Amino acid sequence: MSKKKVLLVDAEQKVLSTAKKLLAPEDYDLFFAHNVEEAFDTISEKGPIAVVVTDNKLDTMRGTEFLTKLKSMEPDTVRILMTGHYDSQLIEDVVNTGEVFRFLKKPLDYKVVIRTLQAGVEENERILKLNAQKLEHAQLATEKTEHENETAQLGSTIEGLNKIKRQMVMAMIALVVVFGMFEGYTSWAKNRVMDDTSVQMGEWVKYTNGTALDTRTDLMWMTRDFRILERRQPNSWEEANEWVKKINLEKYGGYSDWRLPTIQEFEAIFNIEGKQMAYDQKPGFALGNPQAFESGGGYGFWSNEQMGLKSARYFFFVSGYSKTSLKNYNHPTLSIRLVRN
Repeated sequence: MSKKKVLLVDAEQKVLSTAKKLLAPEDYDLFFAHNVEEAFDTISEKGPIAVVVTDNKLDTMRGTEFLTKLKSMEPDTVRILMTGHYDSQLIEDVVNTGEVFRFLKKPLDYKVVIRTLQAGVEENERILKLNAQKLEHAQLATEKTEHENETAQLGSTIEGLNKIKRQMVMAMIALVVVFGMFEGYTSWAKNRVMDDTSVQMGEWVKYTNGTALDTRTDLMWMTRDFRILERRQPNSWEEANEWVKKINLEKYGGYSDWRLPTIQEFEAIFNIEGKQMAYDQKPGFALGNPQAFESGGGYGFWSNEQMGLKSARYFFFVSGYSKTSLKNYNHPTLSIRLVRN
């Protein structure tokens, strides 16, 4: 089995020299870069890289920005950030965007570094294994669909032959009245099908009025969120509650009992296999939306759950987790989606 490739990026030569000396006994294929340009050249020439460890202070950008670009290029690479200073904005940035697997605090404790690298390599192996399983599942799903299509085509052929047989029998016995009734029923059934505009999507039923029903919970959801309908981001949790009143006055979908969902209701519809894109169409940031929802909305959605007087919770549909923030939290990724019983 080939060695796992590890890249360390730091502007300080002393850090790289020490790391090269202390990590040499470890079973890794080590690479070192002094700046962002060298790092990207190494990734391009030597990749795929299993683990990238970078300082947050680089020559042309912050380490968090570098890891964001790296994630879009190499989503399977595990990203570790070194920093001498923690602050709430840094932690919030990396948690919301999912760039960082672990932190390493400077000055470095190389015993911690070695343990963290091992954890990063194990995480990379887990990601690669999961990707292989997803590919296998996708192939199996494709084969299943092909078999279902063949079965449906065979059933259609048999049904067609049965119909011809019935028509011949009716013609032979000259049951004009029965034949006429059958023709009338067929026409009625076709018209009924044309009038039925709903679409079944697994356990969901999608309607043309901008709503979708989750048959597991009997809850109805808006298929379009605040960003799609209002073409902007909400500025606070308070605006989310005001928007509920507006939507109910307008009777969206013909209903006036819409409300903000609970975190548990969001968790119930989160689909880890979801592939929809948000408003900014960022590759690698697929949303865990149900298929019945429309693409182009936000990443995170306010819930109706308050935490004290100044905070409330929202649910993030990229990674499927909930978070508590101030009610006046105004972030570009947030949106609002309503539900009704």
